[in-house]
Amino acid sequence: MTNREAGINIVREMMGDQAAAKLIASADSNTFGAPIAAYALDQVFADIWTRPGLDRRSRSLVSMSVMIGMRQPHEFAIHMAAGLNNGLTLKEIEEVLIQALPYVGYPAIATALAAAAEVIKEHGLVDGNENYAGHRGLL
Repeated sequence: MTNREAGINIVREMMGDQAAAKLIASADSNTFGAPIAAYALDQVFADIWTRPGLDRRSRSLVSMSVMIGMRQPHEFAIHMAAGLNNGLTLKEIEEVLIQALPYVGYPAIATALAAAAEVIKEHGLVDGNENYAGHRGLL
């Protein structure tokens, strides 16, 4: 299996067929940004996400933490959805936000919470026992 094939498999498993198809099309497009998409498939997903040192759940926790600290809500949402696919629970993801709070502050957490609420809604993860959908911000 080539690095490209390994990267595509990882993206499919974590983010679904649609995300994989979009990334493949971008990497193969020969347009502006195509080399970046190719790098993501060949190195980020194939080389880094398959390393033996951490499992995918742990890598998802690290990736979400980085996105919280960088205040990147779009990327946080992508990695949160991937983390759910990698077996993380909403409680574990909430704990990531709590753990990050004293280090990055309320504004960064509020940004991530808003993105998390969208992922929760999109994935239909709200039930009668968990009140995750009502988050509108901290203040």
